[in-house]
Amino acid sequence: MSELSYSARLRELSKDYFQSHLGFEDYRRLRKEVLDKIDEEFNGRRPLVSEQADETQPGSSVLMKTIAFFKNNDIEN
Repeated sequence: MSELSYSARLRELSKDYFQSHLGFEDYRRLRKEVLDKIDEEFNGRRPLVSEQADETQPGSSVLMKTIAFFKNNDIEN
């Protein structure tokens, strides 16, 4: 797929979501597929199965992991 095709697909997805043709979860799933294809094509990186599994678990976002990391560390003044 070309850069323009990826761009057009992402615009189409965002338009469909904005116009309520897609639900939030469907929009995110389809957008992730496109972004993974871009990453694979341009960076030569394939998403790992463990990365995909982690994202489906509640509270597994990068923000939540960062908060958990810092919450468990005592900060000395």
